[in-house]
Amino acid sequence: MTPIKIFSLQQHKSKYEDRPLKSYLYVCGDKTELQVSGYEIEKQFELADYYLLLLNWDCLFEEGCEVVILNKQIKLVATYSFTPFYNSFLLTDFNELSNNCYELIFNQFERFELTINYPKKQLLSKVIKVRKFT
Repeated sequence: MTPIKIFSLQQHKSKYEDRPLKSYLYVCGDKTELQVSGYEIEKQFELADYYLLLLNWDCLFEEGCEVVILNKQIKLVATYSFTPFYNSFLLTDFNELSNNCYELIFNQFERFELTINYPKKQLLSKVIKVRKFT
């Protein structure tokens, strides 16, 4: 897992309530056709088979987090939203637990296990699996 800084997002200069729900993704400054939920890239990593992006989309009183998986051809493979309805998901820490398995910590105490199944080992299996630590 290598931290990178090749991806960026379209900047929105309008008021929060006028912003679109998705932003264009840029690679090395070049605009792609991909639109993703989020306004800021918190973390980005390159792995052997995919790119992992952790985005935030700040609501007025709540914070959300979007997990984005891209293949090496910069095609969208999967997304997962930690939606802020009645909760806030401010990413405070991120750790690699094992190969393709990560820990996300929100608000310094809510812990989730994120498992990436890509390339998929079984046809009908999910690419992203999330489990809350209790």
